[in-house]
Amino acid sequence: MIVGVLAGSLLLTGWRGAASTVDQTIAVVVSRDGFQPREISVRKGETVRLAVKSADGEHCFAVDDLRIEKRVVPGRTTLVDVTPDKAGTFPFYCCLQTGAAAEKQRGRLIVT
Repeated sequence: MIVGVLAGSLLLTGWRGAASTVDQTIAVVVSRDGFQPREISVRKGETVRLAVKSADGEHCFAVDDLRIEKRVVPGRTTLVDVTPDKAGTFPFYCCLQTGAAAEKQRGRLIVT
């Protein structure tokens, strides 16, 4: 039982391993108008913690290429630890929206 609770809590925070040390924390706000900031720049191999908050309702933060999908609810910060192992530009988006709303709620994670 304790192992299941511990594993579940580690998954909720985007845990990547005991050796991960957070090099930088970036505040991200998502709303019906999109993400702020729309571009996030990080370095390959460095762990970045994204502190994602909602400004107006339930949202999602997803980066398909990095296998990240986290629910973002009002009144609570969702922590997403990212340690990219490859360089490139990776789109992120709200996976709860479709159509024109989905087009607004997009951004780019740039890994150098």
